[in-house]
Amino acid sequence: MFSRYSPLRDGAVRLGLVFLLTLASVATMAGAAEPSVRAHLDRGISVIGDPVVLQIRITGARRVGDPPQISVDGLDIQYANQGSERQVRIENGSFSSEQTITLNYQVVPQRNGSFTIPAVVVEADGKGYSTKPIVLTVQPSSATTGEFDTDKIGYAEIVVPKKTLYVGEATPIEVRIYVDSRVRWGAVTMPDLGGEGFTKQKIPEPHKEQVERNGRDYDMLAFKTVIAPIRSGKLTVGPCEIPFRAQVPRARRGGERSPFDIFGDVFSDPFYAVTQDLKAKADAIELTVKPLPLLGKPEDFSGAVGNFEFSAEGSPRQVKIGDPVTMKMRVTGRGNFDRVGAPVIGDATGWRTYPPSSSFNADDQVNYSGTKTFEEAIIPETKKTALPMFCFSFFDPAKGRYVTLNSEAAPLVVEGEALPAPSPASASPESNGPAPAAQPADIIGIRYDRDEPGAFAPLYERREFWFAQGAAGLVLLSVAGLRIRRRPDAAVLAKAALRQEKAAAWRRLRRTDLGHGDFFDAAARVAQIGTALATGCAPAGIDAAAVRSSAHLDAEAAETIDEIFNARSELHYAGGGNGEGQVSAAERERVLGVLRQLENDHARN
Repeated sequence: MFSRYSPLRDGAVRLGLVFLLTLASVATMAGAAEPSVRAHLDRGISVIGDPVVLQIRITGARRVGDPPQISVDGLDIQYANQGSERQVRIENGSFSSEQTITLNYQVVPQRNGSFTIPAVVVEADGKGYSTKPIVLTVQPSSATTGEFDTDKIGYAEIVVPKKTLYVGEATPIEVRIYVDSRVRWGAVTMPDLGGEGFTKQKIPEPHKEQVERNGRDYDMLAFKTVIAPIRSGKLTVGPCEIPFRAQVPRARRGGERSPFDIFGDVFSDPFYAVTQDLKAKADAIELTVKPLPLLGKPEDFSGAVGNFEFSAEGSPRQVKIGDPVTMKMRVTGRGNFDRVGAPVIGDATGWRTYPPSSSFNADDQVNYSGTKTFEEAIIPETKKTALPMFCFSFFDPAKGRYVTLNSEAAPLVVEGEALPAPSPASASPESNGPAPAAQPADIIGIRYDRDEPGAFAPLYERREFWFAQGAAGLVLLSVAGLRIRRRPDAAVLAKAALRQEKAAAWRRLRRTDLGHGDFFDAAARVAQIGTALATGCAPAGIDAAAVRSSAHLDAEAAETIDEIFNARSELHYAGGGNGEGQVSAAERERVLGVLRQLENDHARN
């Protein structure tokens, strides 16, 4: 069905559009900030006669005054034209608009040397705004060839905020590539940060911006990640190569150019060069890693290194004895959150506790800052007037010492009486039991015997029974003897079965999709079987203490063994505990490294 043209409806639509545009204009004028003025050269190096484009960009102004005259001895600077562009954005139902006006100049070098284009004042919306000075370097023609210098088209570097770290201290790191802004280019692959002795987070999508280095404009691409050393000593990060593809221009020299043809070079031969595959190499950097001090180390320290804050709250605040209270505890800050363990209760007297669950909410793409939340159920077994105090300990690398944070003892009302202990069942003596019912004297039981002696004698009293049993026993002993002679050693078979089970557990550990609970269950089984094979003990009776005593492990490795068995116990104790979720790459590498160390020590012994 076709609708007919309606002048009234068409006029209403137009009126609505005009109203919306008016609102956008009013919102723009109401929220407009002070204009910004910036001067920019398309490149900072040139030769005699090779023009450079100078742009003065005024953003946020509705109108500008006449273009200023610029004069520098040794440079021919001519105003060319003016351009403008507008960006309109709608955010949360509000309109915003921003206009950029560009004043274009052509700068032709007339002699060699370094020239400073001075700050100039531009009138915008009736006010004067000043630019910053810019440096242009004019090199002799013999300093470069007719082709663009591909050795200087781009370079890379590795940037870290500090070069002295502690074991387990997470630190952000950037791999940056700088490419001359005159060329069109793009990275081919993500960089591979080489080196050993540290863990790193997955590199997210890079950040791109334009920067100025030594008077030259570059497009910078920054790949960010976080590394954490796992051993002390000297640590080398890198080198690193970043492949990229670029269209390399050629510098034109000499020739007559119109002062108004400022973009002649952009659409001519230099920017239609052949695409080349290049590499930017970042040199390696060396870090110094210090071990965590043993002095002052709290008993509840889980390996967290960084700068953290801790808070805890419980609900409900009024319960009966035996009812659960949910404690929600948050650790916020920056550091190695994969080693942030659950806070521990200060005094568990009168409380029944269960293993907590945890979740992490990152504030960045590399999990360096954020909040880790723990939820733990606690049950009062006696009357209480306050929630228990929880403690969280970490190592502060800035202060070089351990810090313990305590939660506040918030008020709590617990009603009811403690449940009485169950009494053992009493055994009644026979004398107190019911008297047996009297047998009636007038009923005679059925008799199964006959008058012939021995007619119904038991089998074990018959001679023929024992002859048959002896014959059968001799046959069985003969067969068993033959089978025992052919049977392999039971100890050899048991060891072979343990080795097969250990290999299967290792295969499970190497899977990257393994959940937290399954991972630590497999890790504990590897440690148990390895210790059983080394000591000859049964695997089921081997705990963390037996594993530690079977090998020469350092303090950190021994702590990791305890963590493995504790995590497995929590998984089996509270129906899962912290078994959900994935194991981080750093935690996985740390556990696997300790298990390999344990296996190597068993092999040497």
